Amino acid sequence: MTKITRLCVVSGLLLVLVGCQKTQIENTIYNNKILNFKSESRGVEKLVIALIVTPEKSQGPFPVIISQHGSSRDGMRFPGGDGCTDEYSTRLIREGVKRGFAVVAIDAFHKTKLQPNQKGKFPDAFQYALDLKEILVKSPRFDRGNIFFTGFSYGAAQVNKSVDIRADYKSTQWKAVASVEPGCNVISDPINVGFPILMIKGSDSHYYIEPCQYFEKLLRKAGVDVTFTVIKGSNHFFSTNGKITKGTAVNGCRHNPVVRMRNGSMLFADGTRATRRLIRERCFTREAGSGKNRAHLDLVINYVLTFFEKHKS
Repeated sequence: MTKITRLCVVSGLLLVLVGCQKTQIENTIYNNKILNFKSESRGVEKLVIALIVTPEKSQGPFPVIISQHGSSRDGMRFPGGDGCTDEYSTRLIREGVKRGFAVVAIDAFHKTKLQPNQKGKFPDAFQYALDLKEILVKSPRFDRGNIFFTGFSYGAAQVNKSVDIRADYKSTQWKAVASVEPGCNVISDPINVGFPILMIKGSDSHYYIEPCQYFEKLLRKAGVDVTFTVIKGSNHFFSTNGKITKGTAVNGCRHNPVVRMRNGSMLFADGTRATRRLIRERCFTREAGSGKNRAHLDLVINYVLTFFEKHKS
């Protein structure tokens, strides 16, 4: 069941979340709708919140970008203070709306106590995106033939699930997807889904490039139209001041990623059996990345929007 809790137009202020503190960053006008909907993650039903942002001076129908935040929600707080997203989705909203898209940001951690280092407990937000898509395609305000999906880091891992044979697209597939700085240590054996994929990596990311290069080969072998772009001199946050620090990352399977097979089993790339215990032992590390000047993030946003515009019908 879908429940619309409130419709609001925010004029003059865009607020961001920095350590759960509101900060004014620019003067602008957006049309916003807060949507609460029920979805399922790992067999448990959950109430999920999303922010729908549409261009101000148009009635649509709008092409739609659904965006999933990473493990740190360090960007915009939703109007009313209920829900937030990351810096990637915040900038995507700002630029995407200017270019005629409706941008919908999902808060997958809403009303949880999840922290960025609790990566083994993160929900299956790909299902949230699929259920949200089914809600949006029923509205005449949105162009059901042009619905795109993107995400950063943890969100990019959800985007990568788009090629999994178990993905149930129901009424319509994505028009195109963009996976921005995925880790690719745990991936799906892909099928040819019929829509193009953009993957963007930073050359200096602590989520190393090799697993994503392996995933790219699997995608091409399956016949998927994939574009792989590397931003030179960028860390995980597309910054030029990056350093490797202590923390938690799923980056230990750099040369032997885990593949979810089409029959539901999991194998390492070398053909040996993978289990959840082995994934935790081999793929989880005490590494993290720091440095958030984000000097190249606007470039990345432009790449994503240009890719979606290219494939919009």
